[in-house]
Amino acid sequence: MKKILLLFCLLLLLVLLWHEHSRKRALKVYTLTSGRVDMCLACHKETPGKAHARGVVGCADCHGGDPLTVDKSRAHRGVVKNPADLRYADRSCGRPECHPGYPERVKKSLMATNRGIISTLRYYWGETRNFREKISVEELMQTGKDSPALDYFRKLCGTCHLWLPREKLPGFLREKGGGCAACHLVPGKKPKAHPILTRKIPVRNCARCHNRSGRIALTYQGLYEDEQYGAPIRDGTFGAEELPDGRFVERIPPDVHFKAGMSCVDCHVQNETMGDGKAYAHLEESLEITCEACHEGLGRTKKGTPLPNLIVKDGKIFLRAKLTGKLLPVKRPDPVACRHPVHRRLACWACHDRRVPQCFGCHVRRSAGEKQLDKLSFRKTPGLWEEFRSYMRLKAPTLGLYRGRVTVLVPG
Repeated sequence: MKKILLLFCLLLLLVLLWHEHSRKRALKVYTLTSGRVDMCLACHKETPGKAHARGVVGCADCHGGDPLTVDKSRAHRGVVKNPADLRYADRSCGRPECHPGYPERVKKSLMATNRGIISTLRYYWGETRNFREKISVEELMQTGKDSPALDYFRKLCGTCHLWLPREKLPGFLREKGGGCAACHLVPGKKPKAHPILTRKIPVRNCARCHNRSGRIALTYQGLYEDEQYGAPIRDGTFGAEELPDGRFVERIPPDVHFKAGMSCVDCHVQNETMGDGKAYAHLEESLEITCEACHEGLGRTKKGTPLPNLIVKDGKIFLRAKLTGKLLPVKRPDPVACRHPVHRRLACWACHDRRVPQCFGCHVRRSAGEKQLDKLSFRKTPGLWEEFRSYMRLKAPTLGLYRGRVTVLVPG
């Protein structure tokens, strides 16, 4: 009996030794600057930038999972690849010690709700009499609400909003959406490296979405979407540049601000882009920046938001570019042309927009017998929408009255 017991104990010891030998253990206990243990750092060596430096913000703080184990299956249980997704941002980006309140603001922003696009579409299609209808992308995704106008939105417009899960759609659409990451994420310095989180938003991030309708992001960079379908042919291939979505563009003189090295965020303040907590119906309601805020040295938007990157010294005005850090001189308005009483109703861009892209004859066709991907439900549903236009032009814009001011009117 004693021999059997001894043999059993010996076998048990061998099993325990084998289990201990096969079990992965870290060489040391990894801690953050706060003193909290984060064993994710035993395997993950990358860093998502200075603001979220490795060892300061733990992997689990953003991505979830179990930071107290080095066992991969246990550590990765509950991990979220993109914690900036609006479905999770309250528990990651919006933590009390990080960016409290910001996710709720963003969810009410027009970039998240698309309220202006949806309500305008439904209004002109005769589906609602309310031009300020309370409707949002989140509602459409949750309820499956549909109609001819909404079906059109779901299939042709439903990728330029912050609720879209990043990498959910194929091709060039993979980079769109992702909540906070849609704007604040830039590629890492090496292939397959952790992306960098930044406040210095490059133009290319804005241009992923703001390249249709008024084509503002294209014109700003000096790109014009032509109607020549890639012609003229040079050396056996298309002479024009091609965008990721297949549209062709020609080079034109860029906006003076882009030429000076400015990004979109040098003018557009946080409350405009990320929201100020109010659920606006249309773009013009959320817009804060004015030309006068910088060029007359006011230093504040029309809603009173300060512009910390604007500097007025000895009567001269300078703007510090957020991406490059360069100090750029700002010209004051011409005292005669800009301040003459005759021009008091003129918007600045009524004169200074020398040419704008204009799309004429836009119309759509729906083929009921075919299917198309619904970008909100991620399923193919009956009805294929196609857009057509008569022609594109790059010319001096038409001027008209809007809210008592002479401004630019652009078909598109």
